[in-house]
Amino acid sequence: MGKFVSYTDQVYREIKAAIISQDIKPGDTLQERTIADTLGVSRTPVREALKKLEFEGWVETIPWKGVVVKEIDRQDILEVFQCRCANESFVGILIAESITDEQIEALEGFYKKMVELSTQNKQEFINEDRKFHMYMAQLTNNSRLIQFLDHLSDQMLRFGIRAVDNDFRTKETLEEHQAILQALKNRSVDETRQAIEEHIKNSEEVLIRLVDKEEGKL
Repeated sequence: MGKFVSYTDQVYREIKAAIISQDIKPGDTLQERTIADTLGVSRTPVREALKKLEFEGWVETIPWKGVVVKEIDRQDILEVFQCRCANESFVGILIAESITDEQIEALEGFYKKMVELSTQNKQEFINEDRKFHMYMAQLTNNSRLIQFLDHLSDQMLRFGIRAVDNDFRTKETLEEHQAILQALKNRSVDETRQAIEEHIKNSEEVLIRLVDKEEGKL
């Protein structure tokens, strides 16, 4: 049983990583046999992994077509960003007054890495962005909040590579992280909350415009 669960988790992580990196694109059909042969496992853990991915909203089953990677639509973005804004601004409220100099230095480390990667590798830039936000979440010591934001950040990784697919948005993202850092250095609850909400609002607007353009609404 333990080995079966391990295989299922392995397949789940492999498929989700491929969706996030867009090696598997929205609209692609996922064939159980092909995945099983590629990963060297039986079809049973593949089937269970696909069920889990469907429950979490990464894929959907379409009659006569099979399991397909879900397209990202406007409603997906609105829902994820509503959750993100409510929870991450709360993170800022919780940590702003108690954050230590050492913890701010750790955040600055993530930020400096983002600057370094901004002109080199957008996928790694997004990964470092995730580390920045998850580190803030971890400072709350609220395990349920951390777990929820960790799951949400997987969705954000998928959105994020599209949101910073131009140099202007990358530059804006760095400026917004710098504003969050400055607010934390000031130990200001209001400034931190506002800086986080501004960053999330701007990211949401970029993605909404992108999706509307793709759907012919702009």
